[in-house]
Amino acid sequence: MEALHNRQICACGHKSVAQAIEIFKQTDLPYKKAKKLVTECNKTCCRRPLMALFNMVEFGAIDYEEIDFLIEQMHSRGEESDE
Repeated sequence: MEALHNRQICACGHKSVAQAIEIFKQTDLPYKKAKKLVTECNKTCCRRPLMALFNMVEFGAIDYEEIDFLIEQMHSRGEESDE
């Protein structure tokens, strides 16, 4: 679990999963704007894990296994990097 907390969720913003959770908890912005606080860009390279994490934080239950799976999937597929 600790390794996942420290795992980078987006290469653009160099934020860990734990940092992204804290950012999402501290904002009431909609996803599209809150995402920019984590990624510091407009790209969609880490959209799936970030959107899932945002929704989990909003609903108060985080499934770390799913986030880990989505990060792995993102790395293996190399999602599109432009919005």
